[in-house]
Amino acid sequence: MKNIKLLVAFLMVFMGLTACEEEMEKAMIKQEITANSLNEMSSADYTLTFESRSEVFEEFAWTAPDFGFEASITYTLQMDTAGGSFAKPFSFPTTQALTVSPTVNAVNAALLGMGLDPDVAAEVQFRVMSSVNPNVAPVYTNVVSANVTPYLATFPPIYIIGDAQGWNLGNALEVTSTGPGTYEAVGLFQADGKFRFFATPSWDAEQWGWSFFEGGTVASELASGEDGDSNFLFGGATGVYKISVNLNAKTITLEEGELPTLFVIGDAQGWNLQAALELTFLGGGKFEGTGTFQDGGYFRFFEKADWAATQYGYSYFDGGTIPAEFTDGGDGDSNFIFAGSTGEYTVSVDLNSKEISLEVATQYPAALYLVGDDQGWSFANSPTFTNLGGGVYEAEGVNFTKESTFRFFEEADNWSDDFGAGFFTGGIDDELAAVGDNDDNFSFVGESGLYTITVSLSDMSIVVEPYSAYPSSLYLVGDDQSWTFANSPVFSSSTPGVFEATGVTFTNGSTFRFFEELDNWSDDFRYAYFTEVSSDLEAAGDNDDNFKFIGTDGAFNITVDLTTKSVQLSQ
Repeated sequence: MKNIKLLVAFLMVFMGLTACEEEMEKAMIKQEITANSLNEMSSADYTLTFESRSEVFEEFAWTAPDFGFEASITYTLQMDTAGGSFAKPFSFPTTQALTVSPTVNAVNAALLGMGLDPDVAAEVQFRVMSSVNPNVAPVYTNVVSANVTPYLATFPPIYIIGDAQGWNLGNALEVTSTGPGTYEAVGLFQADGKFRFFATPSWDAEQWGWSFFEGGTVASELASGEDGDSNFLFGGATGVYKISVNLNAKTITLEEGELPTLFVIGDAQGWNLQAALELTFLGGGKFEGTGTFQDGGYFRFFEKADWAATQYGYSYFDGGTIPAEFTDGGDGDSNFIFAGSTGEYTVSVDLNSKEISLEVATQYPAALYLVGDDQGWSFANSPTFTNLGGGVYEAEGVNFTKESTFRFFEEADNWSDDFGAGFFTGGIDDELAAVGDNDDNFSFVGESGLYTITVSLSDMSIVVEPYSAYPSSLYLVGDDQSWTFANSPVFSSSTPGVFEATGVTFTNGSTFRFFEELDNWSDDFRYAYFTEVSSDLEAAGDNDDNFKFIGTDGAFNITVDLTTKSVQLSQ
């Protein structure tokens, strides 16, 4: 009992001392904190220019406030227009130094974002906010001001119209502005073709031809068109070139180039690089193309059909203009989710303005059904077709019986919207023939068996090929291949479903798995697929269900049998 009393007494004394320390700490914070001082600016007037955009606008310097204790202070330079009273100031990045030097470009962008007009002087005010933590009110310096004239940060493009564009205003090549009077574009130039520059795609627009650039410097590939329109004559080989134009200095340069590209890759393409939807470059960062978008499908844009290429996902276009059907995928890859009905759409993308538009582009159905004798004339038994886009559909492993009849339909249980033999004027496979009956059915005249059938409503053609349950090729990709398909060992196959490769390097602890198509990460054969594996292999236990090599480093012969689901290694 005596020990318990002593323990209680000790705890009471300790708590009392702790409370006293807290009171002492609170007492150290000054009741009235004197604001620190922001130095006056070096000038009363600033005229910002595009040419000086990378230079320092002003070095702002201030003193440190005294909060009554040694504090870690964060400073924020704030800016507002006169009369704004700093109700909604623009804040530059924070610092813990006593100076900050924003660039001309940063100040100009902020002023334009606040609604100031370019080339018009306005009084602008600055102050510094000092903060220590959310529980202590910030301290503000005095306000300093100056008259600042911002510049126009974006400039309209000009256009090339000529033989390479078919003298068609709708095909005008947009030459993007890189600054006041300077422009760049990548486009097709035609040997012995003529062209000139236009302020807008209009015959009535201001124009710049050969005569305008006389006295300046133009590329050696260009000469006078010797006509009444002052056109240029392109004397180089037909091809893609990068053109740089300076209307101020009257100069034009040309160099060989390649057209920018943009691809859509996602669920509708099976995340297969080779099935990527390529958009057409229109100039000026604009692309357009038509393809399939899948309801609930994820996707994003790629500069190249390459996983390592520059990518443009939802976060890139956030703050721009995107259609309601393109929603945030909310994943680590910044994918879009397509929230519309599966079908063919024309998508237009402007990477510069971060705008995307979408419209229904095709009359082709979203699905296709094959119904006939082998399906008991029941839609429920139709093989499943994959919509490949552009009116093309494909089904694998379709059972055809010799002399069975059938036709195609675009909607389940709708017998009226059909495609019979007479529709396919673009050619049908030799295994098919027209029955010649009132329903315009097909007859399968080949040998009974399983087939892959490809139906093109756009070309009005049908291709039928024997189906194999196993792929025609196999790839091994993993750590020892740097996860690159190009480094896969070469497999040979003399029996369907059985693949062999020799001299394959395996490193202890390396992981890998098998794939059936080049650069297609979705169609793979993982560890769980196989029921019998070599003793040198085990499950990696990762999210991709990879194999793990646990043997001694070396070169091995490998046999992969998809029919028996086995993997064997030998030396």
